Amino acid sequence: MKNTLGRRNFIKLTASASGALVIGVHFQSCVTGKTPAKNFEFLPLVTIDTEGEVTLIAKNPEIGQGVKTSLPMILAEELGADWKKVKVIQGDFNEKYDEQWAGGSYAVILNWDLMRTAGAQVRFALITVASQKLKLPAAELISKNGSVVHQASGKSIPFGDLVKEAAQIPLPDEIEFKPSDSYTIVGQPIPQVDLDKMVSGKMEYGIDIKRPGMVYATVRKNPVFDGGISEFDSTVAKAMEGVIEVLELDNKKYGGRLIGPNSPNFVNGVAVIANSTWAAFKGAEKLKVVWNNTESRKENTDEIFDRFHAQLSNTSIEREDGNFALAKREAASTLEKVYEVPFLAHATMEPMNCTVDFGDEVCEVWAPTQNPEALQEGLIKLFDLKPEQIKIHLPRAGGAFGRRYYVDYAMDAAILSKEMGKPVKLTWTREEDTKHDWYRPGSVQKLTATLDKDGMVTGWQHILANASRKTSLGREGRPAGTEIDEYEFPAGFVPNLQFEYGHVLSDVPLGQWRAVAPGANAFPIQSFLDEMAFKNNMDPIDYFLKFIGPARMVPVVGEYEFDNARFIQVIEKVRKNSDWDTSLPEGQGRGFAARKMSGSFIAEVVTVDVLENNKVNILKVDVVVDCGIVVNPSGAKAQVEGAILEGFCAALYGEITFKDGATEQSNFHNYRWMRMNETPEIHIEFIKNDLPPRGLGEPPLPPAIPALTNAIFAATGKRIRKLPIVSNFDT
Repeated sequence: MKNTLGRRNFIKLTASASGALVIGVHFQSCVTGKTPAKNFEFLPLVTIDTEGEVTLIAKNPEIGQGVKTSLPMILAEELGADWKKVKVIQGDFNEKYDEQWAGGSYAVILNWDLMRTAGAQVRFALITVASQKLKLPAAELISKNGSVVHQASGKSIPFGDLVKEAAQIPLPDEIEFKPSDSYTIVGQPIPQVDLDKMVSGKMEYGIDIKRPGMVYATVRKNPVFDGGISEFDSTVAKAMEGVIEVLELDNKKYGGRLIGPNSPNFVNGVAVIANSTWAAFKGAEKLKVVWNNTESRKENTDEIFDRFHAQLSNTSIEREDGNFALAKREAASTLEKVYEVPFLAHATMEPMNCTVDFGDEVCEVWAPTQNPEALQEGLIKLFDLKPEQIKIHLPRAGGAFGRRYYVDYAMDAAILSKEMGKPVKLTWTREEDTKHDWYRPGSVQKLTATLDKDGMVTGWQHILANASRKTSLGREGRPAGTEIDEYEFPAGFVPNLQFEYGHVLSDVPLGQWRAVAPGANAFPIQSFLDEMAFKNNMDPIDYFLKFIGPARMVPVVGEYEFDNARFIQVIEKVRKNSDWDTSLPEGQGRGFAARKMSGSFIAEVVTVDVLENNKVNILKVDVVVDCGIVVNPSGAKAQVEGAILEGFCAALYGEITFKDGATEQSNFHNYRWMRMNETPEIHIEFIKNDLPPRGLGEPPLPPAIPALTNAIFAATGKRIRKLPIVSNFDT
């Protein structure tokens, strides 16, 4: 297969002073479509030294999704490198990389062609030089295990002996990619490049960073949203052993400016600086603070959800296909149900932290972040810095799930480093982290279906009311963070479709959470379809297959469409793999759900055992995934397992509540997460095909929740329409 280089990315080969081959890439965003400048910069992506060692730069933040391994695998495959001689290093932030962020399951999607092209271009140059040296046709040569090989004669030349001349080879406009059936790296279960360090405790996460002369800090922030400080007494705190200083984080002092995608009142606390993190934590406990909450709405959870329910009758239409009102008038029957999903925290294992050395010339930052561009933007706005005065390193993050897309914690560290005139490592306590998250929006969702005489859907109305996460972030225009949009399922399957949204104002800080919109709406949508199946005395999988219809290209919006045959295939396979059509003992049940997200198709069956005390034991999960080419089966399996388990955590226990404007939960004792002994067997099958790889870090999560609740219904006859399960299992 040939690839014609477009205007998005350009590749150049050069030689270093040591003779190593350096592969430079000009990155051009495929999202913004910006026209490249005439004098653009080539950023190093790969270096091959004269010993044949290949060093790859991992440009995207590693937050546990495995991109530090999977993206280099793609490049190494096309290059024909010896993976044992490949070294991967994390790149620092550089705004010219474009799309140097983590989220939305986009990393492999956006970098697949780039990584293949870079590897194939270098392979072309190496083979061209080898052809000249061996006096053999280039068409008879291949690159394999770090050498260019003539298989017929057995002659070969290591990459290291070719790099100097390869740097001078002009690159073609078209390049040939390797056929997938020749892959020796992509498709193999390769351990993460940092695995040895992680299991031995030598991995340096953000929280492990140390700098000469560094001091340590933590913060106490007003627990009430949009609250401030009236006064504080630091006498006792300053007398604590190890405490160096106590400083107020005063938003007004810094102009109350918007910091990238953050609210204006992020600086609203008191910081304790000490000679250790523990001393800072103990000092913060002794602070006496009088909070000023006159500007807060002082919201309570029940009141917020009452407003959500009321807002269902005051909405705007976001998408309208056909004529739902007419379908309702002509329907043989209708079904209408209301579902509730709670607010959720991210609960990353590594709490928010950041190290900053705010020097006279350069502000140097070590931030476990998903969004280094927002961090740079915040520093520029907060301190009037220029981009060249900022250097951002990207240590591995101990979990993110959307929380580290926001950079409020990094702004705290930068302020304190500037105030102290020395490097500062700031670490939030677990309690501060939980109480000052950017929460997944809770919502109330009303679904109405019109049915024909055979019980099949002729019209679908989905009304969602919540506090928009985009409005919470201070963005202009239509509240886009509605957790329902024009791409949403079941768009393309229903002739008369109506999406409506009702926006409720709230002080609660809201943001992305793993699987963002589908993570919130798959539960009502897939539960609703299950309810329709039982209303019509049909098997849920049979009903779902009839609902989505035959294999065809399904239009969703504009020119975007997808192959429904892929959806059908994962559903039929999971039916077989889960023994769906066999009977279960009394008290056990199976639940089904399927979803398309980020270009991937996922079908799941959950098997549960429900005891007399309504304790739910999840026995088994069967999953079938079509995500195109699976780059790294080991990492892919981990992503599927992790996403499903996080979905179960949210379904069973996840709930953030508010009282008088403050978050009630503070740690894992009252923001419960699954324990290891609660985890079920998970059986995963990946569909094999040659289609481009698509997202995997998020898509398995949304169907896990309704598959679980549908299984509980199958076992007990009790329908769950409000999460979490442990709080709303009606006995």
